[in-house]
Amino acid sequence: MTSIRDVARHARVSTATVARVLSGRTPVSPDLKARVQQAVEDLRYVPNGVARSLSRGRTSLLGLLVSDIANPFSGQVARGLEDEAAKHGYHVLVGSSDFEQDREDQLLASFAARTVDAVALVSASGATEAMQRLLDTGLPLVFVDRRPGDGVKAPVIRTDNLSAAHDAVAHLIELGHRDLAMISGPTTLPTASQRLQGFRTACAEAGLTLREECVRQGFLGVDGGYRAAREVLALSPRPTALFSFNNMLAVGALRAFREAGVAIPGDVSLVTFDDMDLFPYVDPPITAIAQPAYHIGVEAARALINLLAGDRFVPREVVLPTEFRPRASCAPPQGKDTPSRSSSTPQRRSSTKPSPASSAPTPST
Repeated sequence: MTSIRDVARHARVSTATVARVLSGRTPVSPDLKARVQQAVEDLRYVPNGVARSLSRGRTSLLGLLVSDIANPFSGQVARGLEDEAAKHGYHVLVGSSDFEQDREDQLLASFAARTVDAVALVSASGATEAMQRLLDTGLPLVFVDRRPGDGVKAPVIRTDNLSAAHDAVAHLIELGHRDLAMISGPTTLPTASQRLQGFRTACAEAGLTLREECVRQGFLGVDGGYRAAREVLALSPRPTALFSFNNMLAVGALRAFREAGVAIPGDVSLVTFDDMDLFPYVDPPITAIAQPAYHIGVEAARALINLLAGDRFVPREVVLPTEFRPRASCAPPQGKDTPSRSSSTPQRRSSTKPSPASSAPTPST
């Protein structure tokens, strides 16, 4: 592999002269410049961009750590962050922890080694020693989708999980459902506890007695949703409606329902957090809460870039609105007519904190 020393020997100049010619920031005589350029061409030398960036104290890379890159939500966040970062001359390095603490810590350690200029983090833990070491380096950090643990201070870009879950479950209750179940996520996730709280609050406000066996925990993936849904179907009496923590769990639940010959919405109504592009096109189309995942990524990029620019007025928290999308997977339980009042639950949207960065319209995801 050709090095800068090889170029210097070929051009009969010092390595410092080669560096000055390549950087273009320091004047060099036309003769020396021509010799260096000819040597670069003869040897087909490609400058090490990472090394040059590190010598300037910047890599022009932003890091994004997500919990599960296979989830379409993560992909949309990554796309939004990447598109916004590109406008400012940054590229994005993405890592996925797969909800494994050790893997998350390893990725955080890599970021702390200054391989990136700033980090957007969808944490599976909230606060760890590795995260604190990252903060100790002075690297700008923004949390995405969830607040950090106690003692960790950094901007947050998120939605109102509790209110969105509450309104989706209230929709099922307005349709006449009185026996509801939920597939929740791991209790270590703040979003899981918030959505579960929204589920419980909606049931309590309606005066419903929630059977604890109707709340099942599913590992975040299609298989987890499948197993949890089978447990729900085995309950007696069987709940008439199911609320899923996220889209991947809902896909697993659909498989379990199909195998068991359970009709949606005839036997069980289904609502899920996190819409997917395919949900309007399956049979029946799935009712879902849509998060503005792309715009979350855009806001995260803006916050990181503003922090890198030394902006002291980056909002500590930006709460973006969700959208409830009722579709044919929800209907009144068997034997009950549609309630006389409208079954469309009034949308309670979370507000965005005042910020110039969050004034753009939310793209559809």
